Order: sequence, then structure tokens, then C-alpha cells
Amino acid sequence: MNYINETELRKAIQQLHPDGELFEVRIIPVGKKKPASGYFKDADSLIEAFKLYDLRETNVYITLNQINSALFSRQQSNHFVAGANSTQDSEVSGYKWLFIDLDPERPTGISSNKEELQKAYKLAARICKFLQEYGFEDPVKAVSGNGAHLLYRINLKQTEENNKLVERCLKALSMLFDTDDIKVDTANFNPSRVCKLYGTLAQKGANTEERPHRISYIIGDVKEAKATSKEYLEKLANELPEDEPVKPNAYNNYRPKEFDIEDWMSRYGIRYSAKAWNGGIKYILDECPFDNSHKAPDSMITKSANGAIGFKCLHNHCQDYHWRELRLKYEPDAYEYNDSDRRIEEGWKKHNRDKEQLMQQDIHADDIPMFQTAEMILNREDPDPEYIKTGINKLDKALNGLEKGKLSVLSGLRGSAKSTILSEITLNAIEQDHSIVTYSGELSDKSFLNWMLLQAAGKGHVEISAKYNGYYVRKEIKQKIVNWMDSRLWLYNNNKKASFEVMLNGIKQKSKDVGADLIIIDNLMALDIRELNRSNEYDAQTRFMWQLKQIAQECNAHVILVAHPRKAYGFLRLEDIAGTGNIGNIVDNAFIIHRVNEDFKRRSKELFQWKDDNLLYQCTNVIEIAKDREHGTCDVFVDLYYEAESKRLKNYQAENIIYSWDTDFVEAGNEEVPFD
Repeated sequence: MNYINETELRKAIQQLHPDGELFEVRIIPVGKKKPASGYFKDADSLIEAFKLYDLRETNVYITLNQINSALFSRQQSNHFVAGANSTQDSEVSGYKWLFIDLDPERPTGISSNKEELQKAYKLAARICKFLQEYGFEDPVKAVSGNGAHLLYRINLKQTEENNKLVERCLKALSMLFDTDDIKVDTANFNPSRVCKLYGTLAQKGANTEERPHRISYIIGDVKEAKATSKEYLEKLANELPEDEPVKPNAYNNYRPKEFDIEDWMSRYGIRYSAKAWNGGIKYILDECPFDNSHKAPDSMITKSANGAIGFKCLHNHCQDYHWRELRLKYEPDAYEYNDSDRRIEEGWKKHNRDKEQLMQQDIHADDIPMFQTAEMILNREDPDPEYIKTGINKLDKALNGLEKGKLSVLSGLRGSAKSTILSEITLNAIEQDHSIVTYSGELSDKSFLNWMLLQAAGKGHVEISAKYNGYYVRKEIKQKIVNWMDSRLWLYNNNKKASFEVMLNGIKQKSKDVGADLIIIDNLMALDIRELNRSNEYDAQTRFMWQLKQIAQECNAHVILVAHPRKAYGFLRLEDIAGTGNIGNIVDNAFIIHRVNEDFKRRSKELFQWKDDNLLYQCTNVIEIAKDREHGTCDVFVDLYYEAESKRLKNYQAENIIYSWDTDFVEAGNEEVPFD
């Protein structure tokens, strides 16, 4: 029998420890013999050492992380020594890999059978899909001989904090994915942990036809594994319920350690099956409370041994829903609002909804009184407001989104990402099944679409271009995205030569025809509006703004206009928007997007006396709510994070939205398992 496969072994060393990195290999006998250890820097020396060692009834393992180079001076360099000192946690300088080991549950000391292996492979496929949608880079996939391995490249120093982070990541995956048959090994967090040396034989129990010994191997060709950023690891770790859960106030009669979660679920008709988990209980919900198309086992409520309660749905579109959001869905008054929430709630309650519209209507119309009593106002039945979520979480929380029938202006210096944020808002509107009509005076139709395709694809579906300096989306992915957009996106054709009035009327008519919810004009300076008043540019702009206001109301759509600023000599403010001051007066909302560079930092410190440690200086872009007529919100700054691969501006560094052009979640058993 061959105990090693030299080709697979060389591939493993090249993948796990390239460029002469030091690693330790341990030979663990099945019986009571002492383990043997050896330190190596290349595959050739390791293969020569194996020739001198009897590998019958042994299993061979390798260190995964960065070990102290001084260990090569131990007695077992380039050969194996039984009973020699092996690598300790204190001798590891940093983590290179997050090691996810999926082994079937079976009696100790025997190999897996074919059915058990398939279950491990399918669970690995589910985890791989989940982490891809979560924002993780591609893993190294391997077959251990008895189960499946996923190795994600990470670059972390060996610290107590990072040790805990890796441990929590594995426990979070265990919480989310453990089944009765397959479990995530949560012990693989310590820095000196070893894993199966791929290319060696897995020898557990007797070598039988039903449960044979198998060679372990890495799937596919060797390729450089891109490191997953620490922010994504922290996001995964935070899926675990807090050790000390945040307690709502006393009036809720809620004590996490006393809270009867089963009674609560019964009260609201939430069906589940319960399983023991890590000293606590995991309740697998029949269907997700936020989307009933997400069936078991994809959503769950967990109660830790310490009483902490958590909620998770594995679908990307539910990733921002946790226990707090679930409880508020059924008990809106479960938590006391903080000052920000209270201010927003009070803003909701005051609706002077028709103020601007009444100013424009004929005050002599028979059906509209010129004056009203308080009683008339109180008893008037106004329609409920409709909103379009921008996908910018803090902005949506402050304004509840973009209200239909209203007009906004967006400004910012050159290169501040005005077109980028509008493209992203457009995609988020499409995701909500809204229709959008847009005019782009700055980008050609091809450039406009290509930029949006990158954002819609996300970093998991873009590739580095060998021809150009940048990223691209494959043709088949582009077609999927275009099919998803369907007839919800309508871009004005700049090749259609028309007067300004004809163009604007065309935008209005198309918006009515398709029931547009969002209309974007990018930008004011690209339009020749002199037809409105050739002798007075500012009067023409004022008339144009009122026309946009009227279009918003007639089409019941939200209109966003991009307007460039004048030459600003300080920190960009609303009054710096080029043209008539009536732009800022007429609009319902005004937003300014800033690029966080040294000039932004210097000028913001001068104006606001911000300190060097201001959290906004850690992001790449900031969108400012400069005016909000409805709620009175102003001078609110929202941090955003630019991602080069996808051209997205993200709510936080680890955000990774998957739009529904892509499969939201692939059920295990209904997909092609990426394991041989």
C-alpha cells in the first residue's frame, strides 16, 4: 500500500508553506508508540525523511501557522525523532489559516464510509457558499480522507485577542451549521494546531471495503490564496450571542436568564425543533420570520448556557436581523428607544405633508380651502408616506429612506463618488422591485452600465483584468445581472438629440409609463436649461427645480438631482452648491458626499473642532445629511467604506451584499458539491 502520494504532498507544501517557510510534521502512531516530530522547509527534505520511517498504522499531520524560525535548530530538523519536543502555542508568531474541519460523527477509531463522507462534503459546500456570500475570500478545499476541510487564509498576529477571535469564529460556524451527523471541530483554534498532511494516507481502524483508508488531498490546482480581512472574521464571531447579553429596561419584565423563549415562540406561533448545542439549546425554525421562503434549517434562535439569546438566518438578505430585530418584529415596544430613535419617531409623527404642494396649487381652486382650522387639519386623511430604501443604513434610519413625491439634491467635489453612490442606490432600489428612470450627462451608456455591473456582481464575481488596470465581470454573469434588472432600469439615450423641454417631458412620460419610483438626473450642469430663461441663468435654474418638484409629485416618485458645488474655499456646505440659492430652498433633502482625504480632515477640524481620533477619519467616504425638511435632520455624517474590487461604498468594512440576481442560498443536496 502507498502511504504517501508524492504529487499531492508536494502540492500541499506549496499551498500551505511556500517560499521555504518552516513547518513541523508529526507522525502519530495508531497504537501506544511515541509520536515522532520533524521540522522542514521544503517537500524534498520531507519526502527523503519519510523514506526512513515506517508509516504503517500512523497518521501524519502538519502545522498550519507561522512558527518561530529558531525551531529549525531542534534535534529533529530534516528528519523525524520519536518523543521530541513539538511546537507550542507560544512558539507560533501568527495565524495563517482559519481551519474548518468537518468530520462525520461515528464510533472512535474507524474510517468514514461513503455516505458519511458525502454528508461532510455537502455541509462543507453549504459553509463555503455561506462564507462566500458573507464576504470571505475563496478557501483551499481539501479531503482529509475521512471528512472535508476548508482553509481560509488569514493574516493575524498571535495574540490573546486573536486567539479568542478564531475560537469564536469556529464556535459561530458550529452554532450555525452543526447537524446530528456532521459537526465543526471547535478545538482547532489554538495557534499550534495541526491538520492532516495532504498527500498522506488516513489510517483509522481496519482497511475494509466499506470503510477504506484513503489518501488525503487538496482539491484543484495550487493557487495563491487571498487573505480574508479581519473585519469579516469579527463579523462572523459576532454571530455568537453575547456572553453578557444587553438587557432591556425593567419595564419589559425581561431577564435573559429567566426569559422563557419557548413560551415566547409559542405565543407568536413560531414553529421549531429544538436541539442541544454547546451547553445551551438551538431552535431550528420551520421558516424564517422575516421571509417564509427561507425554510429549515436556515434560520434559528439560540440560547446559550449563560442565557444569552441570539437569532440568525443564513440567507444573505437576512444578515442584519438579530435577536433584537426579531423581538421588535413581534413586540415593537420591547426596548426603550435611545435619543436618536426617539427623535426619529417624533419626526414620523409630524407630517406637514402637502406644504410645498399647496404653495404651488391655485389658491382659488374650489375644492381646496385657502385657510384651515386645526380641526380640519387634524381630521384630514393624508396618504401614508412611501419610502425607497437607499441601502445606506444610517441614512435610512434617520430619514426612513427616500420619500416618494419628494425632491433631493446631491452634491460633492469632483471624485467624491457622487455617481458611485447613485449607482448603488439604483441597485438597492431594483432589489426592492422599484422602477428607475435615470439621465446621465457624465457617463456614456456603456460606462454607466459597466460600473453598475461591477457593483451588482460584488467582489465574489469580479476578476482582475490581465489587459487593463482594473476588474471586470464575466459575460455570463453580466447577462444574469441584466436579466435581473429586466425592465426596471431605464436610462435616457444621449444619442437621442432633443431639446431640453422634449427630454424632460420624455423623462416624465417614461416615468409615468413604467410607474417609476425613483428618477435620477446626473447632473444639472450637463443640462442646457436656457430654454427656460435665456436672459437669466438663475431664474432658469429656479424654474427647472420647480419642474422637478412637480414631476416628483405627478409621478409619485422620488427625484434626485446632482448639482456640482461652486469653487469652495472651506469645508463644503449646502450654500456652496452652484447656481441659485433656491436649489437648497426648494429641495426636500440635500446630501453632500465627501471623500475622506487629508483636505477633508484638515477642513473638518477647522470647522467642527473634530479630534484626530474621530471615527469618520477611518472610513473612505462620508455622506452628509445637510437638509431634511420632514424630520429636521441636518449635519448628520454617515461613514462609508469603498471597496476597489466591486466599486461599492459599504456600510461597514465587512459588508458583502448579495443581490438576488445571484442564488440567495443553495440548499445542500440541490447543488453540485465542490468536492471530489
